[in-house]
Amino acid sequence: MWFFGWLEAEQEESDEELMARFQGGDGRALGTLYDRYARRLRAYAMRQGAKRPDDLVQDAFVRVVRGGDAWKGESKFKTWLFQIARNLAVDASRRDRFRVMPSLDAPAGRDPGDDRTLGDRIADDGADGDGERRTADAEFRASYEAALAKLPEEQREVFLLRQYGDLGFAEIGQQLGINENTAKSRMRYALQALRASLQDHV
Repeated sequence: MWFFGWLEAEQEESDEELMARFQGGDGRALGTLYDRYARRLRAYAMRQGAKRPDDLVQDAFVRVVRGGDAWKGESKFKTWLFQIARNLAVDASRRDRFRVMPSLDAPAGRDPGDDRTLGDRIADDGADGDGERRTADAEFRASYEAALAKLPEEQREVFLLRQYGDLGFAEIGQQLGINENTAKSRMRYALQALRASLQDHV
């Protein structure tokens, strides 16, 4: 019984407690943080136009390992991690000088554990008798990605940090060097533009 109690206690630990454990030499704590954030970082990277989102996730955690001693707990671990990811995405964008849409080979499932790609969703239209729904889902996903790519960079950054980083507007403002109200305003404009682009799917 003590073993299961230990597992529950580990699952309840905050990001900051896990990071403190990692700084103290507990490598398992970093593994737990990786499990918590890898999928969200990958989704964020994809929508930032990263050509190799998995590489960005790995690079972000390499930075966490190398810079672990520099984290003093003055901000949330999540805020720090997404700042690292944002910096990596910006650097990659500067190197590439253009943005690309996510590949048809990128996972596009809505449910946890659903690793079907957008290509799978389009091609697999009748396996379970619900091909019409899957086709509509694929069309929506493609329209969503296209609408997201059309957003001005400053609006897209706020939207992605809010949607995939789950950051508050004050944290977003801190990362982008803008005030909280400006972050909220950019989010509002981003949502208005996305709704307008996706009105045929609503």
